[in-house]
Amino acid sequence: MTIIKKVAKNSTTLIIGDILDTICNFAISISLARYFGQSGFGKLAFLATFFFFLGSVDNQWIRPILVREISKAPDNSGSIVGNGIIIKTCISIIAIILFWITIWFIGASKDIIILAFFTSLGLLTSSLISSYVIVLQVHLRMLYFVGYNFLSKIFTLLIIYGIVFFKGNLLHFYLLSLIPGIILLLGVKHCSERMIKPVFKINFKLWHKIFKESWPLGLTALFIFVYHRLDHILLFYLKGADEVGLYSAAVKLTEGFNIIPVALMTSALPLMSRYYEVSKNNFDRIYQISFKYLLIFIIPVAFVMTIFSGRIVSFFYGKSFLLSAPALQFLIWADIFIFLGVVNNAILISSGKQKIDPIFTGTSAIVNIVLNLILIPKYGFCGAALVSLITYSIGPIMGYFIPLTHVYSHSMLYYSLRPFMASMIMAAFIYYSRFPFIISLIYAPLIYLLVMYIIKGLGQDDFRIIKSIFLN
Repeated sequence: MTIIKKVAKNSTTLIIGDILDTICNFAISISLARYFGQSGFGKLAFLATFFFFLGSVDNQWIRPILVREISKAPDNSGSIVGNGIIIKTCISIIAIILFWITIWFIGASKDIIILAFFTSLGLLTSSLISSYVIVLQVHLRMLYFVGYNFLSKIFTLLIIYGIVFFKGNLLHFYLLSLIPGIILLLGVKHCSERMIKPVFKINFKLWHKIFKESWPLGLTALFIFVYHRLDHILLFYLKGADEVGLYSAAVKLTEGFNIIPVALMTSALPLMSRYYEVSKNNFDRIYQISFKYLLIFIIPVAFVMTIFSGRIVSFFYGKSFLLSAPALQFLIWADIFIFLGVVNNAILISSGKQKIDPIFTGTSAIVNIVLNLILIPKYGFCGAALVSLITYSIGPIMGYFIPLTHVYSHSMLYYSLRPFMASMIMAAFIYYSRFPFIISLIYAPLIYLLVMYIIKGLGQDDFRIIKSIFLN
């Protein structure tokens, strides 16, 4: 099996699982939004912000280094995993403390404070789940996590429908939603310990190495949280729960696409870490093919969702959320830069250049804070969406002018040209044909793929790789 096919097959398992997870999460979001309305959904989105913070810290800070170290030193994996669990638990406790400081600072109402208690328990459970998932990632056995996670989301959906049927409230949802998380934790823990038994003996030498290697990623995680979720907190503080609800509705429609680059890089990171040392050609090939296929997918999606933003929002959330449409238009274009950023982050980690990542994310975070403070008071959630687009574009643009990353940013630009050209032609057909929404969704991809083939954006090698994923 070639290196590209190996990455593709590993990623396909994750992508399928993440698609199922995203569908379930989206169904959960729609159900909650329709039942609790803009204000209730806004409260949920505000509290969920801190799950994003912990997830960002996990994915960007400690987890990549642990994956790299276990991949390089499998004989010492038990100690690495055990110390990793201890470290990540300490970090989750710090996150919970910051969470309560924020609750105090904004002067949260009594109902938010009560919900925050159950949110804290959920944060701790989520951290432990992530710790054990590292083992499954290194051994390319994420199918176990995918299965247990899917069952937990189905359970959550059943809980929501029960709450709707019995006319429950937000407190009932938060209390009952802890149950699927605990079940998921027990399942993932059982599977991972069959592969690597954690050794819970503190190794300060290992801690020193992990933090020494990962501190730039820690800063990156903090900065990413700022420009991904600070807007939710500021909107809640300055404009109230209704604005957060409208904004979060648009965010949920675009965030689901981000599972694709994350799944691809979850499989590619261990391989890129190995091949950077032994085969530069394979390393280059992995990130180039990642840029190519991700851009082929997300650019036409951005065009289509821009044209049909109002119909998409109304279809999923109802007409009461129709005001979210302009925010959706900004956020879907921001997704292109998010796709690029995920790949770029994996490149820097696997090549040992993660120390420069805070330059990109720090600049983005500063711009995000300044622009949000200027635009949110005047334009509300639409201003926050525009700031997101500006912020996410900073890193890829900056990378082009930095010698260490110029080659990667040049690759981003090169592989975006043909998809952008084909998408413009596709968008022109959609706009001038004036066909109904559903019909347009059917023929638009066909036009796009045909143009891509004509302009040599897709060739025989690409079709062979796609065929090998599903048939071999």
